Amino acid sequence: MVLAFEENKAHVKFTPEEGLDASDFKIHVYAKDSSKNSSSLLVYTSKKHPLKAGLNKWSIIIDYVFYAKVAKKLVVAGKPLPNSIDFSFKIQINDEKSDVANTISVHFVRYIPKLLNKLGFTNAEKLQRIWFTKGNNTNKDNVNPEIDVVSFNWAINESSQVKTEYNDFLNETGSKLNNNLFFSNPIRDALKSEINKMIKDGLLTLPTKSNPSKSFGVTNASIIDYRGERIPQFEKYYFNSKPFSGFGDLGLHYIFDGLDDFIAALANFNYHMFATGSLEYEENKWSSNVITIKVKQLAVYIKDSFDFIDDDSSKSQPLGYWKINNDKSIEVERKTSDKSNYFEVTNQSYRAYRDAHNMGYNFYVYSKIRTQATNYSVKLKDI
Repeated sequence: MVLAFEENKAHVKFTPEEGLDASDFKIHVYAKDSSKNSSSLLVYTSKKHPLKAGLNKWSIIIDYVFYAKVAKKLVVAGKPLPNSIDFSFKIQINDEKSDVANTISVHFVRYIPKLLNKLGFTNAEKLQRIWFTKGNNTNKDNVNPEIDVVSFNWAINESSQVKTEYNDFLNETGSKLNNNLFFSNPIRDALKSEINKMIKDGLLTLPTKSNPSKSFGVTNASIIDYRGERIPQFEKYYFNSKPFSGFGDLGLHYIFDGLDDFIAALANFNYHMFATGSLEYEENKWSSNVITIKVKQLAVYIKDSFDFIDDDSSKSQPLGYWKINNDKSIEVERKTSDKSNYFEVTNQSYRAYRDAHNMGYNFYVYSKIRTQATNYSVKLKDI
């Protein structure tokens, strides 16, 4: 048996033998580290309860505080607290103890959304709850992405690195679009390619002398299938991107802000950018007429992958050390020398939960879009 997500009550039900001479019963709770082949340790004994001739019911709350107390009884010196515990039960009537057939397996990671809530990490909590509750999916390409769960403005306010990079991204893109030298550059070429893709897809027609201005740009978030992935339609037409990763990004954020909602929710991700504006037919007395791309707005959003897949099969990505002091005091550290008081959580911890519960939903995240008014001109073609 497994304890379902956010169902903290473990139940024991039994009917005593007929004619049994007893007036009460007790329940003994035992626990063992699921990863170790060791004997179970007695961790709790209930008070006496009146014994009924029919069905008797008893329950215990295995919340994160109780789990942590039990884990500390099972920990091996110098090792982290166990990430999965098997709980078993014995019914005591008079002096006789009887085993309850079912063992309940509990994984520490099931408590993390609640712990994130206690820490005030609301965006990380929202994403984790999706993973725990939406289904069992390992291939994030074949499910609908989660759109607008996080805000780009939140990311900017949360991280000075994101704010700086966002402004740099806009300025760098603008300088490339505004470069009217004869030689092309990758950013201008990418924008032209996306315009031509819209034309090919029937979303845009070229302006003419009699109809000299046509609006362009796809802001529609309807989900489509494209190159084996389910994406919002606007993603098909982005023309520029930039990663947020490594020491210069995530590393600096951690140095200044520590483990926070931003790192817990996003960590590494990519900025994507698309453009909206108009195509203009422009007559020229001295040379060919041209069609010009007038970029009136740049739209930037975050695309991220929310999963617990490891690139290196020989080691699992660390996700922090978690310490439960009491119901209201939770600590999370990137590293610790005091492992015996912390749970070491990795990607593998979540995969173990999925294996046990058949629940765990990998998906893509798209932030809300942030727009910036612009005024850039790029020649699309001569006519």
